[in-house]
Amino acid sequence: MKQFRMILAALLLAMAALPAFSAEKQPAKGRPQRFAVVNLEKVFQEYYKSRIAEDAIKQQAEVFRNSMMRLNEELRTLKEEARTARINMDNIALSEAERAESRKNAEKKTRQVAEKEADIELYMNQRNTEMRKIVQAKREGIIADIKKEIQRRATAEGYDFVLDSSSKTLSEQPAVLLFPELDDLTSQVITELNRSRTVPAPASARRETPPATDLLK
Repeated sequence: MKQFRMILAALLLAMAALPAFSAEKQPAKGRPQRFAVVNLEKVFQEYYKSRIAEDAIKQQAEVFRNSMMRLNEELRTLKEEARTARINMDNIALSEAERAESRKNAEKKTRQVAEKEADIELYMNQRNTEMRKIVQAKREGIIADIKKEIQRRATAEGYDFVLDSSSKTLSEQPAVLLFPELDDLTSQVITELNRSRTVPAPASARRETPPATDLLK
């Protein structure tokens, strides 16, 4: 699960790295350029599709976790069988034929252990790749929605540039130090994005703490 959280943390990190959005229309000649800000982190956390995506990713992660538990249990059983066979092949209380059979069984189980370990490693690599693709697809869809709404609102209200007020510099200081409250479009963007919700939010969306924040812990 830690790996999935690290992957999912990219959802916010990628957004923080986005450049400022520029409105499509050009400012009239001689008119000062207008700047607005949007808290992308907050928008991401409160956009209902982010919470739906998190639930879907958690469900998929649970499927993978259950499969890994099954594979590891099979590996544990094989290792125990191999250990027992190795003990029996040197057990003088057994007949020569029984010890010979145990020796063959030990060799067989040892090969099966190696094969199972290889299968587990392959499964983990494939599932990690699959999870990255799932997260990437969901991230791109969410970011596209947010950028589209910011672009639309900036164009409608005459803003030439929109900056991310949640981004930080390399020294962990806010990248945008000061801005007028009237030029903060965060609430309007969130409201408009969530206006399209036509089904009840998932259970995680009704928690007091946004799930997207939990994923960064």
